[in-house]
Amino acid sequence: MSNPLTGDYTPAAELFRDRIILVTGACGGIGGAVCRQLAEAGATVVALDKDMKSLERLYDDLAQRGPAEPALYPMNLEGASTADYDDMRVRLEENFGRLDGLLHCAAMLGRPAPVEIYDMEAWFRTVHLNLHAPFLVTRACLPLLRQSPAASIVFTSAREGREQMPYAGAYGVSAAGVEGLMRILAAELADTTPVRVNSLDPGAVRTRMRYQAYPGEDQEKLPTPDQVAGAFVWLLGADSADVHGQSLTLAR
Repeated sequence: MSNPLTGDYTPAAELFRDRIILVTGACGGIGGAVCRQLAEAGATVVALDKDMKSLERLYDDLAQRGPAEPALYPMNLEGASTADYDDMRVRLEENFGRLDGLLHCAAMLGRPAPVEIYDMEAWFRTVHLNLHAPFLVTRACLPLLRQSPAASIVFTSAREGREQMPYAGAYGVSAAGVEGLMRILAAELADTTPVRVNSLDPGAVRTRMRYQAYPGEDQEKLPTPDQVAGAFVWLLGADSADVHGQSLTLAR
């Protein structure tokens, strides 16, 4: 029997038919892999990223994989204003009326360093993209998620936010903040909405950000984004309907 928390999960055909899923950081390693699997399962994928050329390539790929036409939302989360998030909600509502899922994959490593000498600009940039932006996107999208009969929010987490890890810096602090945001949001939504909220730490994955953090590591020994994407897809879909408020870790 397959175990979704190893990434060994393939959704039933058309499980995501007529479901609208917003993915931030959609052109990154894990984000892109999840988008591809969602499209193959019938989802309407709304891909959010800052690079339009990468989004266009992703669009072409997704359009060939599934029956639903994907949608692109170019947005630089690092530089977006509060009004930009409100505008995002308005545009999504005009085009779709609701959201059935939201996956947060956009992230920045920052600069691993002792807190005492951490660069202030790098600190603010990293915390903003990794923590403030997910909060702002979620806050803007909650009215749309409430319109779904069964919506799911998934935050991408990291062990740097769950364990005592020296020099994790702004990346670790923001990851810890995301865990707190997930727990508070899950408690607030548990009894009043059909919206589920969870976080998932995929562990070490063969991505560009992982290489930036550990350039001496043998990347060939790490799982690829495609090999871990299934766990995220599982959390976004009906097969995990009883999972809520959980800090999950991908098993190896």
